[in-house]
Amino acid sequence: MKDAKELVNLVLNAHGGVTRWNQLHTVTAHLSIGGVTWPTKGHPGVLDDIVFTANLHAPFDSWTNVQAKEEKTSFNGRDVAIINSKGAITESLLNARDSFAGHELTTPWNRMQLVYFVSYATWNYLTTPFLFSTPGFHFLEMDPWQEQGETWRRLQVIFPDHVPTHSKKQVFYFSQEGLLKRHDYWPEVLGNNSATHYYSDYKEFNGIKAPTKHRIYPLNDADGSFYPEPLLVSLDIFDIIYA
Repeated sequence: MKDAKELVNLVLNAHGGVTRWNQLHTVTAHLSIGGVTWPTKGHPGVLDDIVFTANLHAPFDSWTNVQAKEEKTSFNGRDVAIINSKGAITESLLNARDSFAGHELTTPWNRMQLVYFVSYATWNYLTTPFLFSTPGFHFLEMDPWQEQGETWRRLQVIFPDHVPTHSKKQVFYFSQEGLLKRHDYWPEVLGNNSATHYYSDYKEFNGIKAPTKHRIYPLNDADGSFYPEPLLVSLDIFDIIYA
């Protein structure tokens, strides 16, 4: 492994640059989230047509259209809540991550656990790689990786404790131009089971390049390949507004 400063700078610039990112404050995305994870957890179809709004520089976000159109959710990086049309909290879960202790892939989730997972996960997906420009991250560039007839550069990232994310260690794969292609992690809330996340169909939104197609599969830790079935999670993004 080697120092990754050059690779991190390449990646940040390829996605629009830190200067442009720091001029923006919020993101709103209209998307559909599918895959076997949601019926397995007891919530089939609830993420088929939802809107996500978040602060770009801190893990504060909200969902609308989750289970009931008159409700929205609230997430502050640690706690989650559901808020009705009158602005009243109808349900909440403090220190939500603690509630996942002992969970495995098939452990059912209650509604607040669902909200917690999709809140922190989607915030990560829509702020990566610009998260890397904030304090507390540690990087090492790994050996190159051959896949899809291309050579991808690999970056091992150690996340700081204050960032809600899947796992403290994660591995990111980038094209020679610096665009994110793949991402491996071991979600703690899913019993540290391995997953790999593929990013594609990039579009530019207000100066930021972002993938609009996400596909997440089980990862084979033995050789770094993935199992094409089952499709754990899909994200199809119809529109993104960075402002």
